[in-house]
Amino acid sequence: MDAGTLNQSLRKVLDIDNEVYSTRLAFLFCLVLSAFLWWIPVLGPAVAGYVCGRKTGSMVKGLLCSLAAGTVLILAVWGLSALVLGHGGYPGVPADEAAGRLTGIVGAAASYLKAFFVGGTSGIDLMGLGVVTVFGGVGGLLSRQARKEAAFLIATGSTEGSVRPVARSMLAYGRNKELGFKSFDDCIATQRMTTNENRDASPGRKTEAERANPKEGRPVATTVQTVTTTVAGSSATQSKDRWSPFSDILERSDLKQNK
Repeated sequence: MDAGTLNQSLRKVLDIDNEVYSTRLAFLFCLVLSAFLWWIPVLGPAVAGYVCGRKTGSMVKGLLCSLAAGTVLILAVWGLSALVLGHGGYPGVPADEAAGRLTGIVGAAASYLKAFFVGGTSGIDLMGLGVVTVFGGVGGLLSRQARKEAAFLIATGSTEGSVRPVARSMLAYGRNKELGFKSFDDCIATQRMTTNENRDASPGRKTEAERANPKEGRPVATTVQTVTTTVAGSSATQSKDRWSPFSDILERSDLKQNK
């Protein structure tokens, strides 16, 4: 087997491409954690089952996966006990007594295996299997609940209790403070434009020239007023009260044509 095939097989077994929820990875975590933490009463199997359930993301998957991992571990311990503890008289004598008769590497392995047995007996303690299975379901249930809560926060926009404050520039403009370009109104004034003014709707804002000659320079009905210059033939007329940025260009064009 070459390195590429081995790497692909490992990625498939460990499910590296999808590490959020993975039954295979949950089974592996539960098996390893149970093997290392089983000697801690109740707490060790509970941690292994909870991690397994959270990794599966489902209560049913957590129950089945933790039960399968715990069963595999119990069967492995039962087979190893027959080989290791058998040298000390197991199963005719209790597992802890058989482990006390052994020394060296075999004695160390026997001391580890006796943690899986009920004290003073030759029977394997199945309470740990029940604990790891129950907490596997609990972990899967909490994982599903966390996913529902995340979906709810996304649907509601996550705005409850955390409204974004108004920008400081908007607050300063509301208090008539000078901004980077002095103010928005001053910027518009340099372009000879007025905003949010409709003098037809408010006659009191009309100038004296507009009242005397209402047809001349009638403003548009939009919120932004601009001044246009009409060219008729070879002459360009412009109101004295108004100014257009294109007036100089039109006058030069007319002079060239008259020449």
